[in-house]
Amino acid sequence: MIKVLRWAVLLLIFSATAKADDLSNNNKSATGAAPGVNSSAPVAAAAPSSPAVVAKTSPAVTKAVSPKAAVKPPAIVLKTLADGTGSFFYPAGANKKPLEVYTYQPAGTDASTPIIMVMSGADRNASTYRNDWIKVADQYHFRIVVPRFTDQDFPGVYGYNLGNIQDPKTHHRVPKSQWGFTLVNDIFNTLRQQGITTQSQYYLFGNSAGCQFVHRMLTLLPQPEVKAAICAAAGWWTLPDTDQRWPYGLRASPIKVSQSQLAEYFAKPVLIAVGANDDDPENRVLRHSKGAMAQGTNRLERAENFFTTSQQQAEQNYMPFNWHFVALPDVAHGGSNMSIYAAGQFSRFEQQHEFNP
Repeated sequence: MIKVLRWAVLLLIFSATAKADDLSNNNKSATGAAPGVNSSAPVAAAAPSSPAVVAKTSPAVTKAVSPKAAVKPPAIVLKTLADGTGSFFYPAGANKKPLEVYTYQPAGTDASTPIIMVMSGADRNASTYRNDWIKVADQYHFRIVVPRFTDQDFPGVYGYNLGNIQDPKTHHRVPKSQWGFTLVNDIFNTLRQQGITTQSQYYLFGNSAGCQFVHRMLTLLPQPEVKAAICAAAGWWTLPDTDQRWPYGLRASPIKVSQSQLAEYFAKPVLIAVGANDDDPENRVLRHSKGAMAQGTNRLERAENFFTTSQQQAEQNYMPFNWHFVALPDVAHGGSNMSIYAAGQFSRFEQQHEFNP
């Protein structure tokens, strides 16, 4: 009896083991898992039958899509610029999109070709300004570089005309690396570092709101790599004295300007230009605030006032003054005419090392 019971137990054990083995073999067939591998682990998909399927699906399988994927890289590698028109992107820092920088270079350009950095007007139409310079760039053989400060990332007067040096809400100073003035200088230095240019300095041109940008950059940014500048038809100015409060003067300026810095500013070759017919006091985009009206009723009067005040400041402080002033006859307010005139003056400066308006 005992022997019979023992055989019955052995039969039950053998039967259970056989079922377990069958179940294990079935699982291996279904999952492809090797013995000892956790069947809950991810399983490699079978090779697709068509290469076209791989091209379409592999990015979604191997890499999650991120909203940041479309953002331009935080570094710039140019190495060369093509002849003709073009553009590249330059990192602007913070949460801003990279600047699109429009370019033009004539055929035969090399690293020794002079560079003109061009600042557009209030419309921020950098490509239009670049195109205005094409013919004269061919004529005088200049490289043209025009950064576009969009109104979305550099909003309003604070973002562009005043160089993005202050937060418009808090009036706190923003980091220097995010100033428009610094970015323009950094773009040129990047071109130098990458061997695209061997020039040690660049020419700087600005018209209307671009002129506001240019003269404040020269006032507030210590020692920019600017060889000479032409500032045309600003709607209003920051006078280089402390009699007027910022932004119409330097009193309470967010950036302290030393006397030595002012001396360098006045010694820099600068041509202040304005159209002789740019005298409309009712121009729709002309600022009519108390501080602006104190400078004159129109752009012509304000340009004359700015030049005269600057000259007097230099004389009173015994500083060299290397500026010129010109009111162009039969010219009102427009970027194209000023661009043509400025190109001729920069060409003359290349040859004579001075402006001759």
